[in-house]
Amino acid sequence: MGQFIFEVEEDQQPLLARSLWPSAYLSGVEGVPWHTLARLEGRRLTVRRDIDDSAKLFLPVPIAGHGISLLSTCSLRPRENPYPLWLELARGSLYNVRNQADQWVRAGMRLHDEFQEILEQATSRFLDASGTHSGSRQTSESLGAIELLETASHRLSDEYATQAIAYRKQRETRLGTLLAAALPAGCGVPTAPQDYAATFNASAVRMAWGDIESDLGRFDFDSTDASVRWAGSQGLRVIGGPLVDFHEKMLPHWVYLLEGQFHQLLDSVGRYVESVVKRYKGQVHIWNPVSGLNTPGPLRLTEEQVMQLASTIVHTIRRQDPQTPVIFSFDQPQGEYLAHQRDGISPIHLADSLARCGLGLAGVSLEVRIGYAGWGMTPRSSLVIGQMLDRWATLGLPLMLQLAVPSDTSHDPLAARPGEIIAGDPGDSAETRQIEVASAILRVALAKPYLHAVVWEGWDDALPHTLPHAGLYDAGGPRPLLQYFRRIREELLN
Repeated sequence: MGQFIFEVEEDQQPLLARSLWPSAYLSGVEGVPWHTLARLEGRRLTVRRDIDDSAKLFLPVPIAGHGISLLSTCSLRPRENPYPLWLELARGSLYNVRNQADQWVRAGMRLHDEFQEILEQATSRFLDASGTHSGSRQTSESLGAIELLETASHRLSDEYATQAIAYRKQRETRLGTLLAAALPAGCGVPTAPQDYAATFNASAVRMAWGDIESDLGRFDFDSTDASVRWAGSQGLRVIGGPLVDFHEKMLPHWVYLLEGQFHQLLDSVGRYVESVVKRYKGQVHIWNPVSGLNTPGPLRLTEEQVMQLASTIVHTIRRQDPQTPVIFSFDQPQGEYLAHQRDGISPIHLADSLARCGLGLAGVSLEVRIGYAGWGMTPRSSLVIGQMLDRWATLGLPLMLQLAVPSDTSHDPLAARPGEIIAGDPGDSAETRQIEVASAILRVALAKPYLHAVVWEGWDDALPHTLPHAGLYDAGGPRPLLQYFRRIREELLN
């Protein structure tokens, strides 16, 4: 068994305890998490995996001025002697920022003087930390370097996005990227329809099985009909789906009676998908049929059954509507759930298998829900998000990004998928954090020519919705992020 021990100074034990250490995981150079066991004892964090091999540690830690952010070490050998945690996280952060900056400079990017100054300061502090024998000074310099490097990573990402978008605009006056907000089933015509139509050039209409066929054999399409009809009347491209949502509380209640009866489940899914596609063929421009099939959910499915379900759903759509593009969604695309699921399915490996098996997928959608504990993605810099997108782009398929960031940390009684929300920096309001995080990721997404659509997963939190506090509207009216979306549409998009 590969064991890695990380240690901090006595006075830094509270900081380590505030980290999301149960979410720590190990991975190889490809970044796919391994099944990991983490244990915190005083000022020592011990992480283990089954194979005795080198690995990187990924750990969400609180960083002054940035809140919780996922950091990683460089590749380390398992050993009995403890590694100094903050020094190794500083080393990993420094490597990531400097390496990415070097790659982009070689590709023609110009680095801003301010970024280079911050990077030089961070490098100097890391060198001081690695060269001292004083534990307290090493900790101080390492944490200082981490704070500077987190700032540098955001500056680097922003500068890349600015220059890449400017380059794209030289080649195409208006970007063809689709921008949409998700309308939950039951929504009908959205709240403030004029704002929606002025902000987005597409509409993502949720057609989830659990909402439409809540009773076996009885379909309620009224609200979905209204949403699709309204979107068409506004000239918006319609992204239909997910049709089947395999997340907790999202399936029809009667489906759980089919536990262990896979072929009956397969028949029921196929019948429902066929009904939806027949009804909306010609009105939907992109089919997004599935959500949450790769992550552990309420139905226990083997990898073979997952592949069968995916194949059945796509073939059913293809029989009824052979022309409309079909994409496939992957939840937690970084694969964090694999750290706690010994037999879990790697999202990017599943995507690769589906792309190779002749289903004719037109693209892949990544469900990136930042700041939701358990079933979401732990916060991380926009630089790291961009690197994840680049990794998925190696599949050679166009990408769609389904994005959500909460604007509040309290309980949301109208959310269909309740869950704990990770608190940000104490000095920022959650609403401020929402626009800071979301705007940085949106800029990176628009800089990527292979990313063809962005769907914000929420519209109005004053009505029943799917994700907690993700809406661009609430009972008090529009949130600040809506204006940012409006500016993107007016300045950049068709």
